[in-house]
Amino acid sequence: MAEIDLSQVAHRFALDGSSERAAAQKGYLKSELDFFGVAVPVVRAALKREMKENPITEREELLRKSLECFDWSHFEMQLFGVLLLDKYSKLLEPEDLNFIADLIGKCHTWALVDPLSGPAGRLVEQGLPDVGGILDSWSRDANFWLRRFSLLVLMRSLRESDDEWSRFVGYADSMIEEKEFFVRKAIGWVLRDLSKIRSEPVAAYVRRHMSVISGVTFREAVKYLPEPEQSELRAAYKAR
Repeated sequence: MAEIDLSQVAHRFALDGSSERAAAQKGYLKSELDFFGVAVPVVRAALKREMKENPITEREELLRKSLECFDWSHFEMQLFGVLLLDKYSKLLEPEDLNFIADLIGKCHTWALVDPLSGPAGRLVEQGLPDVGGILDSWSRDANFWLRRFSLLVLMRSLRESDDEWSRFVGYADSMIEEKEFFVRKAIGWVLRDLSKIRSEPVAAYVRRHMSVISGVTFREAVKYLPEPEQSELRAAYKAR
């Protein structure tokens, strides 16, 4: 069975792209990457076509192909590799969390980092003897993208139960006063997501950190809280 020809994928992106869209994407993401100038749905359509024509059945091929996508300096090719991992995540093993962490080291934008939380979250749920240690190390990593990722990867588990709540709180507490925007945003995103299911712990977390919580974290966290908690917290934030 033939493998995905990444050079052909890149060639099609080059033909379909536009310099105007490329400039707009580069500006929006504030990225040093190159851009062919094709929309994300075009990348997804290319992936769908390759999955039909050249399906991947082996884990080793999946890891190799996704990594090879990062040999290109173009965002669209790197995104293709990230989405490839997501679509074939059933082939991954829990130990591939380390592979994903290494891949994040090659990502320099949230638009590549965040989609990896899907396959990584599924692996976390499968369990691994030292999965807690792996996540703990991510939360302390010098790379802020990996610190952000340590928060986002818990969202899937938090939607199902409160088993990982204490872990999230520990990570968030250690980062709550960080100046890095993308870390602050991630704390808020997780709280916002959880507030739709279990609002009480989210409201309590915001109250407890009212004196130090950043504006972006606060705005995300309270966005979907019910009344009267939302108005109460907004008033407290304004008065602090």
